[in-house]
Amino acid sequence: MERPKVKVGDKELELTNEIIKVLRKYVKTNMTLEELASELSLNGWEEAYDLIKSVPAWLLRDYTA
Repeated sequence: MERPKVKVGDKELELTNEIIKVLRKYVKTNMTLEELASELSLNGWEEAYDLIKSVPAWLLRDYTA
């Protein structure tokens, strides 16, 4: 099964388990967009914001709580 991909800036990111874990951490904590961009090697908070807007909300939910 192919993983979902989202376009952020001039690159396309495959939503791997590692990326989803970081995104869930962003949702659950006080992580800033700058910190999110740094963890995912994005070019600034604007790309991090575009990524968050592009990811379906159901992927950000942690079902193991």
